[in-house]
Amino acid sequence: NILNNIIGMSCSEESGSESSSEWEDEEEAVECACTCLFCPVKLSSAEDVFTHCANVHEVDIRTIRAKLGLDFYSCVKLINYIRAKCPPPGAVAVLESPPYPWEDEMYLKPVVDGDALLQYDFDGDEESSDRASPSKQTRDLSVEEYEQALSQALSELASMRQAVKELFKEDQAVPTKRVATSEQEDGYFSTYTHFSIHEEMLKDEVRTDAYHRFITQNPSIFKDKVVLDVGCGTGILSMFAAQAGAKRVIGVDQSNVIYKAMDIVMENGLSNKVTLVKGAMEEVQLPVEKVDVIISEWMGYCLLFESMLDTVIVARDRWLLDASKVYPNQCSISLVAMGSKMEYDSRVCFWDDVYGCKMSAIKEEVFLEAHVQCVQPHDVISTSDVVKKLNMATVKVPDLGFKAPFTLTMLNDTICHALVGYFDVSFDSMQYPVYFGTGPMDTPTHWKQTVFYLKKPIAVSTGDLLAGTIEFRKNKEDVRCLDIYVTMELSSADAEHVKIEQKFYLH
Repeated sequence: NILNNIIGMSCSEESGSESSSEWEDEEEAVECACTCLFCPVKLSSAEDVFTHCANVHEVDIRTIRAKLGLDFYSCVKLINYIRAKCPPPGAVAVLESPPYPWEDEMYLKPVVDGDALLQYDFDGDEESSDRASPSKQTRDLSVEEYEQALSQALSELASMRQAVKELFKEDQAVPTKRVATSEQEDGYFSTYTHFSIHEEMLKDEVRTDAYHRFITQNPSIFKDKVVLDVGCGTGILSMFAAQAGAKRVIGVDQSNVIYKAMDIVMENGLSNKVTLVKGAMEEVQLPVEKVDVIISEWMGYCLLFESMLDTVIVARDRWLLDASKVYPNQCSISLVAMGSKMEYDSRVCFWDDVYGCKMSAIKEEVFLEAHVQCVQPHDVISTSDVVKKLNMATVKVPDLGFKAPFTLTMLNDTICHALVGYFDVSFDSMQYPVYFGTGPMDTPTHWKQTVFYLKKPIAVSTGDLLAGTIEFRKNKEDVRCLDIYVTMELSSADAEHVKIEQKFYLH
């Protein structure tokens, strides 16, 4: 009709009026712009896109949301459906009742990477229900009035482009502590976008087989239940749960790997059971009121590195019907002493002579860092001691910073070069319990062990006691990292009194 011809001509004229050099000048700004759902026009925000769609294409997404009673996930599907199928604006605007063409779960997957429209706060849009339909607002306008309105809109668009261009010319503001934390979070989750880390975890047979055996061999826990997979990654645990008979599985992950997980779930024919949600567990709104079971592979080096257990606790308190249904449900951290001159020389003494050069400055850093490595069973020189037990049904976030005593009994006459931290995990079940450990005596895992090298190795004898305290604190600058403090004394009848105080970083 005449209106559509005018709109099409105006959009074409606007696009053609810019020379290629001007678009090159604005390339950086365009990369951060939002593209219209129905034409190539790019705007500076989702709000501007929705306004443009309403004014130019007579499709007000916010009004459609209110009229059809769409929730957040339905809005995401609607946007991805339009991006994928490119329906004419009129076909979208006239829909009145279900079934809607965007109901398929496949439309939860973004068509445009980083699509800002998918992050729009529909729930916070208080005025959406009060907006009048653009067709009602403009139905009686003349062609001349349409041309005038379009001219004004295009002028405003040019102004917005210039504003964005100027914004990118400005020096970046000094980030606040909150911004720095956001950048750290982005960096943390970006590491899980690399598939090598998922390959390493999936190939860890101790880890993956333990989850597989527990989920598949305990159908009474999962059958006909709603299961939440916190930090789902590639979706392997979600699929295990679906295969075990879960009624519905919801996987949540903030990393972009979740887009691949969506393809994986679809490839395995489980889209009817498994729903994947991208976002921070602390912020997302699930498509259910409560869940029956939480599964998560949240463990980090020395158990608590990366602080992902904090997220599991949030999910438990917010979404779980029965707090005892978090799996794994029992974990512990243990210490043991290590004696290995070969490892000590390789990691520490190496810096005394690097091709004839001394590098004492780096050697000092070696003592500050906790090293993640595999410790050989024959290098264990003491009994072990559990320094922390965690019950997933009752643990609170403040419990994850702690100070605990330990006592290690020496097993032979040797030199103690380091302390070693590791953890054990239990999936308690009356039907089929599963356990695995990550200590030096256990089958190696990708977690290995965490080694704390001593500045001054200690000569010990059989029966000597190495006793003290170990303290775990979250790093103030990056809460996913750990500061670990060790204070200990050697009790020996044959040796002089020895006391050690040392701080380590697990970053």
